Amino acid sequence: MNTNETKKTEHYVRSYLESLPVPEAASVDEKVLADALRTMHTKRQQAALPGALSWRMIMTSKTSKLAAVVMIAVALLFVFNSSRFGSSAWALEDAIKALRDYGAVYIVGAFPGGTAEIWMRADKARSQSTDIIVKGSQGAITWTKNGSTYHYEPGQNTVYYEGAMTVGFSQWLGPRLLEMLGSAENSEQIRGKDPATGRDRVLLLCSLIDANGAQAWNIEFDVASKLPITFKQWPNLDRHGPPGFEAYKVVYYENLPDSIFDAHIPDGVQYVEKPLMIPEEALGILSNPQDGVSAEGLTQQEAAEKVLEAMFQAVIEQDMEQLKKMCPLCRNWGDEFLRKVILKPDKEDRIVEILKIGQITKTGQTKLGPIAAIPITLLRQDGVTAEQQMIVQFRQIGSESSCVVHGPRGLPHKIE
Repeated sequence: MNTNETKKTEHYVRSYLESLPVPEAASVDEKVLADALRTMHTKRQQAALPGALSWRMIMTSKTSKLAAVVMIAVALLFVFNSSRFGSSAWALEDAIKALRDYGAVYIVGAFPGGTAEIWMRADKARSQSTDIIVKGSQGAITWTKNGSTYHYEPGQNTVYYEGAMTVGFSQWLGPRLLEMLGSAENSEQIRGKDPATGRDRVLLLCSLIDANGAQAWNIEFDVASKLPITFKQWPNLDRHGPPGFEAYKVVYYENLPDSIFDAHIPDGVQYVEKPLMIPEEALGILSNPQDGVSAEGLTQQEAAEKVLEAMFQAVIEQDMEQLKKMCPLCRNWGDEFLRKVILKPDKEDRIVEILKIGQITKTGQTKLGPIAAIPITLLRQDGVTAEQQMIVQFRQIGSESSCVVHGPRGLPHKIE
């Protein structure tokens, strides 16, 4: 790390530590790892940064912004470099054991203008989240049901929805997540002690641009328990401004009852479908004419099928360079990360066959051109069939028509 990076890191940590008040009587339970919590900080009234919130065009209340922040924050929350965990006090095997029995999590946190409670539950395989409900302090509710995502705005008497699961953990808090820790680039680790409890902590810093846009995190791990206990997320790469979301309480459970995920919405609300959008900051990465495939003489459906088939065939054949060419955002993530998370050469859930590319289900528009969501059905090595919605960006660069894959629309779901 150079001098400027060191100073910047020291500034982040100093600011973080100075923000932590000492509770009067702090204690830490083995199962509830965050009893020594921060006092609720004053509500911040700053507006979200332009381009950071994908729902900001149709929802204006501060609580509604939380839903979009949660989409960004939890989808790729824990992405760091475990090679920096040199001490025997931090062993991935121990962390795997610590997380293995937890199939649900409860998070309390704050965002500019309010607070929120989040409940999440993993699927049966504990590979990703399958149920989530977010309750904001001003009455807004975000939840998932049957593979779709809903957001209730009480001030507008409206539920906004989309036909994809766009909130939740793409990698559940378990062994697969920890394997990811050793594969990502652009992370830093700092060790210290929690001033409230005296317990050893590890603070991890990470930033990247993915399908949800620019984002940065500070995540705090308890060294003794091996579990994440707090985190902050910013909708930018350099952590400027207040966090978009700060989780100051994380509680792990073996499971949670179905009733927790019931959203009780008043009668008479109107339902409005959310428009298909992608972050504006991704457009520059998607605009290289050398990437993607030609769409000359093809319909949007034909061009989308062509680029998606090329992308997933590259995944099947373990062709990393072709994958980056078809899906340019992959270039931000590093080869080892792509190998672990996308190609998965040694995993039973790696993709081995394209079964079906469906019809375009949703369209939208960016400054670069039209976009479309298309479902693709894939067969995994373990015999599981899964459907994943993908977003394709169409481009007219000079006299040439072409398209690239932007990335997934929401989490995949298994087809029984």
